[in-house]
Amino acid sequence: MSLATSIVIALIMALLLTENLGYGHIQISRPVFAGPIIGLLMGDLRTGLIVGGTVELMFMGVFPVGGSVPPNAQFAGMMSTVLAIASGGNAEVGVTLAFPIGVFAQFILLLDYNINLFIAHRADKKIMDGNVDAVKTHQMLCLICMFGCWALSSFLGIYLGSAWVERLYNILPEFIRTGLSVAGGIMPAMGMAMLLKMMNLKRYWCFLAIGYVMTAYLEMNVISIAIFSIGVAVAIYTLGKEEESQEIGGEIKEDSSQRILTKQDLKSIYRRSYFTGACLNYERYLGLGYCYAILPALKKLYKGEDLKEATIRNTEFYNSHPFMHNVIMGVTIALEEQRALGAPIEAQSISATKAALMGPTAGFGDSFFKGVVVTITGAFAAALAIEGNPIAPLVFIIPNLIVCILVRYYGTMMGYKFGTKFILKMKNSNIIQKFVEGSTIVGMMVTAGLITNYVKVNLSPVFKFAEKEIVLNDVINSVIPKLLPYCTVFLFYYIIKKYPKNGLYITLALSFAMGIFGVLLNIL
Repeated sequence: MSLATSIVIALIMALLLTENLGYGHIQISRPVFAGPIIGLLMGDLRTGLIVGGTVELMFMGVFPVGGSVPPNAQFAGMMSTVLAIASGGNAEVGVTLAFPIGVFAQFILLLDYNINLFIAHRADKKIMDGNVDAVKTHQMLCLICMFGCWALSSFLGIYLGSAWVERLYNILPEFIRTGLSVAGGIMPAMGMAMLLKMMNLKRYWCFLAIGYVMTAYLEMNVISIAIFSIGVAVAIYTLGKEEESQEIGGEIKEDSSQRILTKQDLKSIYRRSYFTGACLNYERYLGLGYCYAILPALKKLYKGEDLKEATIRNTEFYNSHPFMHNVIMGVTIALEEQRALGAPIEAQSISATKAALMGPTAGFGDSFFKGVVVTITGAFAAALAIEGNPIAPLVFIIPNLIVCILVRYYGTMMGYKFGTKFILKMKNSNIIQKFVEGSTIVGMMVTAGLITNYVKVNLSPVFKFAEKEIVLNDVINSVIPKLLPYCTVFLFYYIIKKYPKNGLYITLALSFAMGIFGVLLNIL
């Protein structure tokens, strides 16, 4: 690949990759969306769709929770697409390399986090000297460094890796090439196993069983199963609605205290909140980014030493799910406002409130937005992408953008308007739990559809008996359809549960071994 082409694609990859933490977490870097974009740029949209959709399934359920850094699906999806197209449009090449690439991306992120720590300390010194605007300049510096790390690693992977992969693929023995293709069909079982672990298979297994019957026996597609499962979840909710309404009761009253901040100030917080994650580091996580988002409001509320003290206070340790930042910002800026107006609110109380909100909001955000919204929309889109349908990226990105924008905007407004009463009301009413349960029902049934359709484990032996050919795989499927894909997923699920630290790597190695040795021994 030429130098100029490598540079252009690397810059676009870096721009897409930076969004995951740097400017919004709006999901445009997910494999099912970014893979087709890279494929389109390289003149092979179909390969981009197939690789992006398959890698999305492989990494389904693999999300960074808290401060963890799992193999990176975003970089894996894009780089795998590049390498697949560079090898002559061989999708299996990109798919089989995806997980190792995702592991490599962990080190890129760790490098960026350490650079961010140095930048955060440099910002601290400037703030102590009274320069509160250093928050903005250093937050933007973190964003630039993140873009730079991704751009450099993308360029090296494209310029040096694409030619190397093409040469390597051409000299591989035929059984290894075929084995890699078979392994690529097995690898989605890793993502499915992670999903089952995340969605509590032990409790919700019955809905997986229903989904299995609908796909394996009735041959319903993923979309029809999703519609049916939504109906089931709504029916269960409706049957318990009367009891739930008695639990909720009451009304959340707006805080009628005196105000300084306007709606425009809150909109500013909302817009700036998209950049909160750019400064992520392992000392104070998102503290600098949190302060960056609310800094204009703090400058309106305080002056002089009070502003300096408030700025330092809001660069303390902070972490939550990206979509939940805004609720916490709304609540805490309302407290800052009342403190500025002379209310008896201690600085420590504001910090304690922020700390107390981090846990429940992060827990809900990680389980619902990552585990349900991204997973279900990703499943629909991946199913379409693997079939080469060009609307797949839109099916994924449109609902995710709508959720992102609405939750963040109204989170800011309602957090400010109702304060901590809003959080407590939602927590006590159990609405969130019911919503997650309903989404899990949908997720379980859709996962069954994904296993049936996209985990490929087929036996190859053919026997002759009384001049008739007996295909072993057909015999098994005639008794229990799709038994082998489900057995593979359950095996991977057991491994991931038993070895939580290394389970993904064990299942990856097992996928390669099953594919290559299965072909070599004429089993798969």
